[in-house]
Order: sequence, then structure tokens, then C-alpha cells
Amino acid sequence: MSFFAELKRRNVVRVGLTYIVVSWLLAQVAEFAFENFGAPEWVLKTFVVLLLLGLPLVLFFAWAFELTPEGVKREKDVDRSQSITAQTGQKLNRITIAVMALAIGYFAIDKFVLNDGAESPPGSASTPVSAELQRSIAVLPFVDMSPAKDQEYFTDGLTENLLNALAQLSELKVAGRTSSFAFKNRNEDLRSIGEQLRVAHVLEGSVQKSGVKIRITAQLINAEDGYHLWSQTYDRTLEDIFAVQDEIANEVAKAMRVTLLGHTDSQQPVSQDTGSAYNDYLKGHHEANRGNMQGHEQALVHFQSALQQDPNLALAWAGLAESQDYITGYSDTDFAAGYEEARRSALRALELNPDLPEAHVALSGIQQSHDWDWAAAEASLQRALELRPGDASIRLKLARLKNLRGRFDEAFAEVQQVVAQDPLNWDAQRSLAYDLARRERYDEAMQIYDRLEEFDGDRTALYFGRGFVRLMQGDYVKALDEFENEPFEFLGLTGEAIAYHHLERRDDAVVALQSLVSTAGESASFQIAAVYAQWGDADNAMTWLERGYIIRDPGLAYLNGNFLFDPLRDDPRFQALLRKMKFADGQS
Repeated sequence: MSFFAELKRRNVVRVGLTYIVVSWLLAQVAEFAFENFGAPEWVLKTFVVLLLLGLPLVLFFAWAFELTPEGVKREKDVDRSQSITAQTGQKLNRITIAVMALAIGYFAIDKFVLNDGAESPPGSASTPVSAELQRSIAVLPFVDMSPAKDQEYFTDGLTENLLNALAQLSELKVAGRTSSFAFKNRNEDLRSIGEQLRVAHVLEGSVQKSGVKIRITAQLINAEDGYHLWSQTYDRTLEDIFAVQDEIANEVAKAMRVTLLGHTDSQQPVSQDTGSAYNDYLKGHHEANRGNMQGHEQALVHFQSALQQDPNLALAWAGLAESQDYITGYSDTDFAAGYEEARRSALRALELNPDLPEAHVALSGIQQSHDWDWAAAEASLQRALELRPGDASIRLKLARLKNLRGRFDEAFAEVQQVVAQDPLNWDAQRSLAYDLARRERYDEAMQIYDRLEEFDGDRTALYFGRGFVRLMQGDYVKALDEFENEPFEFLGLTGEAIAYHHLERRDDAVVALQSLVSTAGESASFQIAAVYAQWGDADNAMTWLERGYIIRDPGLAYLNGNFLFDPLRDDPRFQALLRKMKFADGQS
């Protein structure tokens, strides 16, 4: 008997064919199941590889063994006259036909039922994702085309006015400021920008200033194909700079409602704040957006100048409050006096304009960092979000507050929503990394921090955040490396004192802590207490926490749920402090 005839007699070919058909069907089912359960890609790949590796094993067993009425036997031990391979072959044929019928049925359902909506034309009711994408837009920083190139603060202010005006349209998904401004001075392809920001449309423009005359050009572009959907040029004089910006923002927002949403009934109120005071406000806002101490100190000068010229400029009061809040929180200063000054500024802004989102945000910062009035802080942020529902920065502040209040799942969902809307937002990504680390998803957290380091490696608290994740992992050597690179001295010293302790380098830990105490003093009560908590010294940790409570150290706002204080969780004194701060027993 020939080799091929023997293969046929032993049903090797039938077994191989049946195995291939069954494996294909299993792979299709596995792909559907793994996708819906969120399994990583490697799981499906591993499953397919195992199926492939199984084929030669199945063929070998089909050749070497035979199924008999008494069970499986080696082929050489079976009497050919009593062999039932023909009957077995018929059974395999029926099994193969049945499995192929199932496979064809699965293919038909997948092709013509499950994917039916995917082939519907754009804009149909069966494509909700595409419809949502069509209502998305990014506002890129307008370009300063003035001969002197000295209008950056004005162009940035105009861009932000446009962002704020569009963010008030709840039907429109507007990419966040941070992500949009990441493309400033970058000549990048619009399709790439649209993909990175997950938007279908891009609004861009330019500003040309000559004397008191200004020309502003704005254009709406389809990010996928580069076609212009709308464009307009505005020629104005700068006798009233605020009114010009507000007018342009309102006109463009109205045009976007018509072009993207099909609405025709929009007109935002034009502010009555006027004059060069607003020009100084724009300069202050530009400096504050740098997000560091020097920027906020410069911003104070511009805000105060604006208010000297126009004491009723609500935006300047709100900006002043936020800069005062920032400087107070990061300074070795009288916290109570600094925050009360910031509060007066925020309340003045609200008195002048109760519907100004910036004023509600400014007040929430004081209610959170100094008052520890969590409910009031959340109410302020919720009000700001009602006034400007598309503002990703407000939603991020709300997510962080929920984290402080121990509502971790809500906070995680909010942060994910912010990252989807503002994917290049450095602070949002950092918050996401922290939330992932809290869930012990350390590798994902560090991947985010790696991207942040590549994007802006000089950012304050970057390396402290990286070290924080390493501490949670228990990798104290890498944690120490990160803390030693942190430019914010008091944060670096805090991390070093903790890492040295866990590495049993007691003398180095003591030196780091003494340096922290001598350089920052009581203003770092929270950080000093964290070091003692990690050292297992509950008495000293509680002493410093009580000091922080007395001086209203804003760091204590981060006490609830902070893993550095886990060694104190069961201490009655610690629980009493949480209650005093309205963190415990549902008070938060």
C-alpha cells in the first residue's frame, strides 16, 4: 500500500482537515470574546500560536494511534481485519461538515449582521460614533503675523476666548487647551493633528497688527481631507481690545454652531470690560499659563496693573486670585493671610460677574486648599462646569477633588474622560498615571510618565511622581534615582528621606529629613509627617500633622487615601484628624 493510501486509511487527512476547521472557528470566537473582555493583544496571539502548534501533534496521533471499540490503541497493535477506520472516517466527515456549516453561519452573521452598521453612510443614525466625531473641533493657537512679532499674548488670549466660547456649546466636543497649545509653532499636518486630538475639524487663524489696526483671519478646516469649510476675515481697531476679542469669539462660535451643529440661534453676550486693562490681563494670563512660580509672580504684576486701570475687570480679579492661591501654596509664608487675600480677589470677581467660570474655579481652589470645605469646593467647580460644560481643565480639577474626597472610581472615570477630550494635557496624564498606580497598574503608569518626560522633562514634580510610583511598587533603588532628579527641592528631599529609610541607609535618611526641616520648616508639615509615617514613627508623624492642621498647611488636603500614611490608618489620632478635616464617616 502506498504512503498516501495509508494516510487516507488511517484518516490522517480527515483529522487534519477537521482540526483546521475547528481551530479556525475557535480563533474567531476567541477574537470576539477577548476583544469584549479587554484582553491584551498577546493573549489572542498566544492562543493562535498554540492552535498552530497543535496541528503536527494531532497529525502524529492520527498516524500512530487508532480509535477502536475498546478505546484508543497504537495502530500497530490493531488487527487490520477488525479495523473500523472506515466508520471513523465517516464520523469525521460528518463532524467536518457540521463544523464548516457553523463556520459559514458565523461568517455570514459577522459580515452581514454585526458589521451592517459599519457600512452605513456617514451621518446615518447607525453610526453614532461618526456622528459624535463630526461634532468635534480643536482650536489651534492663532499665529502672530505682525511685523514685530510682539502680539503673542493677544493671539493666545484670542485663542482661549474662542476655546471658552465653543466650550459653552454642550453639543460640541472641544479639544482641551493644553492639547491644542501643544501644536503652537509647529508646522504639523492637519490630518496628524486631527488623529492625535481625536477631532474631525480644526479651527486655525492668524493676527496681523499695524498701529491701532488689526486683522484677524479664522478658518475652519476638515482635518481628514484639508478642505476649508468656512473662513472669515475681521478688520478692527484696538480702541477696545476686549470687545474685539469677544466679538470675534462670538462670531466664530456662531459660525461653528451653524456649520457643525446646524443651529442658527446663538449669540453670546459681549463683555463690557474695555481698554488697555484687558491687554494687561492677557499678559498676566499668558504668564500664569506657564504653570510655575516665576510665571505666577509675573502674572501678579500684570493682573494688578490691569486692576489699577479698571477695578471692575472681573477676569483680572479671578486671575489674581488663582495666582495668589498658587504662590501661597508653594511658599514658606503665612498660609492664612495668603489665602484670605486670594479669597477676597475671588469673591470680588464673583461680585462683578456671578456667571464667570474662572471666578468659581478660583474660589474652589481656596475652599479646597485652605478651608478644607470639600462640598463647597465641589459645588463651585460644578457651577463652573455648568457655565462652560466643554472645559476639560475644570473637569480635571473636579476629578482631582473627588480623589481627595475618597471617591476614587468616580475620579478615575472623570480623568479618563478628560484624557479623551484633552489627550496632550500634561496634568491630566499625570493624574491618570496616579490613578493607574493606585490600582497597581504600575507598568501603565510608568509608560505615561515616560511620555511626559519626553514631552516636558523639566516640569515641576515630574520626577517626584515617578518616584512615588516606584515607592508604591517597592522598588526603592529606582525611587531614589527619580527623587534625586526632582528640581523642586522640598519634594526631592521628602522622597529621598523615605527611599533611604527603606534601603536601610539610616544616616542618609536623617540628613535628607534634616535638610527638609531646615529649608522648608512648618510649611512642609505634610511632607515631614509623611517621612515619619514611612519610618514607622507615629508619634512624630502625628505631631507634624497637628502642626500642619494648626497653620492650615494646604498639603493636608492630600491626606485622605495617600498611601504614604498607610502605616497610620489604624491610629486613633489619625482617624480623629480625618474627622476634624471632614474626611471620615461620610463627611467628605
